[in-house]
Amino acid sequence: MFNYCNIIMLFLLIVRNKCLCDICKTCICSTLNTGAIIDCHNKHLGVNDVLNFDLFTLDQHQPLNKLILSKNNIVLLPINELKNLKHLKKLDLSQNQLDNIHLDIFKNLNDLEDLNYSHNLLWGFDISILNIDSSLSKFNLSHNRINSMERSSENTTIKLKVLDVSHNNLTNLNFLDGLPQLKYLDLSFNKLTILPTKSLFCLQHLKILYINNNHLLDLNLQNFPLSLLELYAGNNFINHLLLQKSSIRILNIQNNRIPDISKNLTLLEGLKDLNINRNSLSGFPDVFLKDLEILDLSFNNLRMIPETVSIKNFPNLRILKVNKNRLKDIKIRSELRLERLEVNFVETIKEISKEAFLMLREKENDCINITISSNKKLSTIEKNVFQHMNICFLDLSNNCFAHLPSELFDVNVNYLINLQGNPFICNCSLQWMLNIIVPKLYLMKPSLLEDLRCAGPSPLTNKRMIHWYKWKGKVFCDDFSHLAERMTVNIASIFDKQVVTFETSPGMIAALATAITLLAILTIIGILLTQRMIAKKRRINRKF
Repeated sequence: MFNYCNIIMLFLLIVRNKCLCDICKTCICSTLNTGAIIDCHNKHLGVNDVLNFDLFTLDQHQPLNKLILSKNNIVLLPINELKNLKHLKKLDLSQNQLDNIHLDIFKNLNDLEDLNYSHNLLWGFDISILNIDSSLSKFNLSHNRINSMERSSENTTIKLKVLDVSHNNLTNLNFLDGLPQLKYLDLSFNKLTILPTKSLFCLQHLKILYINNNHLLDLNLQNFPLSLLELYAGNNFINHLLLQKSSIRILNIQNNRIPDISKNLTLLEGLKDLNINRNSLSGFPDVFLKDLEILDLSFNNLRMIPETVSIKNFPNLRILKVNKNRLKDIKIRSELRLERLEVNFVETIKEISKEAFLMLREKENDCINITISSNKKLSTIEKNVFQHMNICFLDLSNNCFAHLPSELFDVNVNYLINLQGNPFICNCSLQWMLNIIVPKLYLMKPSLLEDLRCAGPSPLTNKRMIHWYKWKGKVFCDDFSHLAERMTVNIASIFDKQVVTFETSPGMIAALATAITLLAILTIIGILLTQRMIAKKRRINRKF
C-alpha cells in the first residue's frame, strides 16, 4: 500500500513538473504565497498557436492565482483551457484582438476577481453575463470601441466594485442601474453630453468618479451620490456649476468654461483639494472651508490674487497656485500661511514690490517654498522682500532679472535658490552673487549653477558664473575692455572643486618681449650671413 501511494504521488509530481517545464519554456513562471503566476505577456501565442498547455493539471496541484496573456494577438480565447482554472483570481487579456467576451469565462471561473479586457476590439458588452454568483470585483474594459453597455436582464445585480470603461464611445449610462456596489468608476474619454440623475445617484457606495474628457455642458452635484469623495470632471465644456451639500474631498474641474464659483461652495464642507485651473474666473467667493489644503486658480482671468484667499477663510490651506493669470501685481492682500506658493508664466507683472509678501508667512513650525518663474517681463524686485519668511526653497528662474539687490538674501542664507535663466549683467553690482550665492550653491546643490550665466557685458556673454568659483579679487568689478589681452584660463567644474589658473605677469611679459627681440635679431643675422655666402660662391665660379 505504501509503495502504491508513493508511485501515485511520484506520477503526479512528474506530471506537474512536466506541465510547469512546458509552459515555463515559453512564459515566465513564479510562485507567491497566494499561488502560482504565469506571465505570457508578448509571447506571440496567438500567432504561433502554442497555447496548448495543460493548465488544468497545473491548477489541480498548485492553484494558479494569476494568468497574463496580454499582447499576443489572440483573436479567440482558449475557453477549454481556461474554464477548468477553478482557483484563478486574476486574468489579463489586454492588448489582443478580441471582439467579444465569451460567456463561459464567468460561468466556470468562479473565483475570478480581476479581469483585464482593455485594448481590444469590443464594440459592446452586456453586463448581465456577470451573474450574481460571480466573484468578479474589478473589470477593465478601457481602450475598446464600445458604443453601448447593455443590461438584458433587469433582475441581475452584480457585485462589481471597480469598473473602467474609459477611452470608448459611450453616450449613455443606462447600464449603471445593475451595479449598485461600485466604488470606483472611470467614464473618462467617452462621448457623454449629460449625466442622468438616476444613473449615478443609485450608486450609493461610489467613492471615486472620473468623467473627464467628455462633452459635458454643465455639472450638477445633485446628480451624484452622497458617498462620493473624489470627482474628476476636467476637460469638458462645463459653463455652469450647481453645488449641493456633499462629502467630496477632491474636486477637479480644470479646463472648462466656468466663469465664476458661487458661495454655495461652502456646502462642500469636507473639500480638501480644489483644482479649477484653465477656466474663466475673474475672482473667488468669500467662503469658509476649514479643510481646504490645495487651491489651484492657475490659467484664469484674475487681475490680482483674491483677497478672499486668506488664513481666515482657509485655515489649513497649504498650497496656492496662481500661474498664468493676468495679474497686475503679485501682492498677497490678506494674511496667509502656506507651504508652497506658485506664480509662474504671468506676462503682465514687471516688479515685485516690498509690500508684495508682507502678509505671507510659512506654516507654523515649518518653511515655505516660493516659485516665481518664467515671467517674461519681471525685471525688478525690491530688497528684503523675503527676509521675514522661513524659506525652504526659492525659485526665481527664467525671469527677466538683469540685476538683483544684494540685500535680497542674507549673507548666511541656508536655503536653496534657483536663479538660472535670467539675463544677468555681470558688473560690480552683482559681485555679491559670486561671493555669496555661487559658493553656497556649489556646496548645497551644484545643479543649480549649470545655467547660471552672464548675459553681458560682451566679454562675459554666456559665461557661467561657476567659471569664477574661488576666484581671488572682485572679478565683476574689473574693467573688461582689456580682457582679451589677459590670456587667462580658468578651469572649474561643478563636479571638481580644483581650480587651475594660468595668469600673465609683468615679468612674464618682459621676458616674452626680450625673447621675441632676440629671435628677430638672430633672423636678420642669419639672412645677412646667407647672402654673404652666396656672393662668395659666385666669385669662385667665375675663376673656372
